[in-house]
Amino acid sequence: MGRSQGTVDTRDRAEAIPLHVSRPLADRALRIMHALLTEAENRGYTAEPQTDLQRGEALHTLAIVIRGRAFPLVLTERTTKVPHEPTPKEVRQKERNPWIRLPKYDEEFNGRLALGAPAKRYQHSYAHSDGARWTLESRLGLFLQDLEHLAAEGERRDREQELLEAERRRRWYAAIAQAREQQVDQQRAKVLAEQMSAWNQAVEIRAFCQAARARTGNAPIPAGEAEWLQWAKAYAARLDPLPRALVTPPDPPARREVLRELAKVDAYAYPWPFDADGRWVLPQEQPAESNS
Repeated sequence: MGRSQGTVDTRDRAEAIPLHVSRPLADRALRIMHALLTEAENRGYTAEPQTDLQRGEALHTLAIVIRGRAFPLVLTERTTKVPHEPTPKEVRQKERNPWIRLPKYDEEFNGRLALGAPAKRYQHSYAHSDGARWTLESRLGLFLQDLEHLAAEGERRDREQELLEAERRRRWYAAIAQAREQQVDQQRAKVLAEQMSAWNQAVEIRAFCQAARARTGNAPIPAGEAEWLQWAKAYAARLDPLPRALVTPPDPPARREVLRELAKVDAYAYPWPFDADGRWVLPQEQPAESNS
């Protein structure tokens, strides 16, 4: 607590109860913190010192931990603005340099204690203080109740975020699965169109050859023409897919850049569900109605 007879300031000190009070109120402040921490432990909570880094500097706090959530504390004495009384040194400086600006007001401790979060450092504010008709000691139960409500509210928000994240993840994998189906369909449609085109071409070639032979009637076909028609017939046979067994073509590679364009999503938002052979490897994420 230091040797100062005017102010006790243990804020941002490791392994210390954070106080900023006038020396006469130090004992009362310690009794309040002892009562608070004892009651917190009686309720099953823990009180532990914590050290964080802010802008490269260690920040030491004491926190009550409720449901895994830490609530840093500091106990301070409120201040009141009073007109500034120039010191003899300031008077001499002002005489030597009239342009020096002296403060108009000073902050003086006013005897009222306040317990709460360190100012401007934490997302939630929670504080109780001495009032005109009550003391801080009488508000400690309400203070812990506030922390309990904040912890419960934090859990609720976390659950909501988890559900939202799970839904975003589900939709992302559903979009990727649908894009994969679309990619496979496009590949198969392309192969089918090529087969139909080859079959139609083979049919037309055979019809052409038949018409060429028919035009000569019973007259013999010249050797050169017969050779040409024989080649055309063989070529039609090579083109025609029907004499051979029809099989489903292999699926194309499940590349991120392709499925990203089809799904209109960020391809790197979640782990990629396909292996190098295009097989889905995350069964827990596989949409039930997907055929990919």
